[in-house]
Amino acid sequence: MKETFPPRQAKWPDCDPGIAADAIANDAPADRCILALFTPRSGSSWLAKIAGATEQLGFFEEYINPDFIYEVATQMYANDRSTLFAMLKRWAKSENGVFSMEARAVDIELFGEAEVFEAFGTASVIFFLWRDNIVAQGVSLYRAVATRRFHSTDAPAAAPEYDPEQIAEWMAHIVEIENQNLTFLDRHGLHARFLRYEDMIRDRKTTLTIVADAVRINLLDKHHAASREHEPCKLADDWNQSAECRFREERRDFVWDLEAQRLIRRAPTSHEAVSPRIANSAEETHVCEP
Repeated sequence: MKETFPPRQAKWPDCDPGIAADAIANDAPADRCILALFTPRSGSSWLAKIAGATEQLGFFEEYINPDFIYEVATQMYANDRSTLFAMLKRWAKSENGVFSMEARAVDIELFGEAEVFEAFGTASVIFFLWRDNIVAQGVSLYRAVATRRFHSTDAPAAAPEYDPEQIAEWMAHIVEIENQNLTFLDRHGLHARFLRYEDMIRDRKTTLTIVADAVRINLLDKHHAASREHEPCKLADDWNQSAECRFREERRDFVWDLEAQRLIRRAPTSHEAVSPRIANSAEETHVCEP
């Protein structure tokens, strides 16, 4: 059964429409917009933290995620979809006029593609976050869900028991979202700038510069310093590496079959051409001992 998004059920907060009307009439909206399509554990939270810390690139939040929409609408005094985006572009922008949002294709489809396209406009920049090492990504997501520790700021938690069935399920879930994101771009003839996780986390400054250049923002040393102070720590440790190596050994056929299903592996070479490759950033694939 197809999921129904809360706004289509008129599940909006009971708020004073006059507050939003006044803001829309008097506050200037963002004049530059960034949309980042992502998959779980592809670096989206990391990017949100370091970009938000600069206060120059918007805040890369999941504003239309069905799990968060009611709270976001409440904060924006919005009681319909068009008002929500009008307010986000005013109250969720950085002071220099940049609004940025992270979303999955399914979030956009459920919210309403027409409303999202109207809000972002044709001049917006789209980034596509993805991770080359799907096994490491699946292990990371399994561990995060099992321990409820998704970020380094969450309370420490012991590593879970190794569970290849759960890891396989989460890997398939990630590929499904990744393929949906690519299909969304292709269906609408949209062009994205591809940011690979393995490249991003190796060079925070270059990653931020790539994003800033796309919207003609010149980041200063103070902005990079602020992002460095807020950069999250990586959670993966020896347990992740061990689990990945064990899974690759035990479920080799599954990995091969899943990789064959990834549309990004079949994408035109132009996808690779626009994917920023940071110097000296070899693919992050652990070498497993025989």
